[in-house]
Amino acid sequence: MEGTGAALSGRRREARRNDALVVDAAREVFAAHPDAPMSAVAERAGVGQGSLYRRYRTKDELLHRVCLEGMHAIQAHARQALADDGDPWESFERFMRGYLDSGAGVQLSLAGTFTPGPDLFAAASETHALIQTLIDRTASAGRLRDDITAADLSLLVAQIGGLRLNAPERDRELHHRYLALVLQALRPSAAAPSRARPRRRPRSRTAGPPEGPRTNGEL
Repeated sequence: MEGTGAALSGRRREARRNDALVVDAAREVFAAHPDAPMSAVAERAGVGQGSLYRRYRTKDELLHRVCLEGMHAIQAHARQALADDGDPWESFERFMRGYLDSGAGVQLSLAGTFTPGPDLFAAASETHALIQTLIDRTASAGRLRDDITAADLSLLVAQIGGLRLNAPERDRELHHRYLALVLQALRPSAAAPSRARPRRRPRSRTAGPPEGPRTNGEL
């Protein structure tokens, strides 16, 4: 019996490992080519197509999982930053690096390629609220310009993360370089007088935030 239990535990660990490989591969493949077939994901993940389809019956199911996990990763980084009672700017910087390195920002390119469910909209709303809370705290401390919104950060991270030279180490170097430049522009001293300030999206219990999935392809 103990041997059987150990074998089942080993298979579960292997299944979880393969699932993580599939989700990571899907994020990379679909971010670069949203119309890529499922077979491209299986090839990138190093798993058989049969194994992939046993986990995800359709491409929509896989895209849903990619976006949901991405939002959970962003939420975790935001909560960690909010729990840090040290320097507000340093916490904000760490959040931005974690957000970028998670790869979750590129999921904006997937908007409109599948139909999101209620749980995804709920996750998007929570993600938006956490990011905005972090922004407000950092700005209130005088460390962040006060015309920045959660939607701004999501689009900036998506733009930086979308830069790909198909050389992972070089991509990472460039991502961090451009993030550092953007962070300098987010400091209060970099703010210039503006004729129009960004509109704050009114809070809603049903609508997803700007960085969440949309069905019409708009970002």
